Amino acid sequence: MWFSAHWWQVILAVIAYFAVGSVWYSSALFARTWAHELGKKTGETDSASTAMFATLGAMIVLVLVEAYMVQATGTTSAWRGAYLGGKLWLGFTATTALVNNVFQGASKKLFFIDQGYHLVGMVLAGLILAL
Repeated sequence: MWFSAHWWQVILAVIAYFAVGSVWYSSALFARTWAHELGKKTGETDSASTAMFATLGAMIVLVLVEAYMVQATGTTSAWRGAYLGGKLWLGFTATTALVNNVFQGASKKLFFIDQGYHLVGMVLAGLILAL
């Protein structure tokens, strides 16, 4: 790896981010609204296992890059890590997703559900990585 990272923090951050998604997109929170905004029924997916593996792979990459940014910026407290996660979300994740959302004509609700999840996940990952 091109930087030194505490692997237990990276693994914990990936697990935490993934766990947030399992709650976020559950029937207890946003599953029904999210499915409705996609024009699907709750639980109706094309290939859930493929989506889960792709999600896990993407989260591993995202968390590794976030760990790199935590190290590169010298972020050493949970609060600063959470703040960095929020800034990375705003600067990279939310902005690129907004471009896609606007051109695809997707609903604002869908944008806020999806990006709310990534905001929480990236803030939590930043917090964990900066400990």
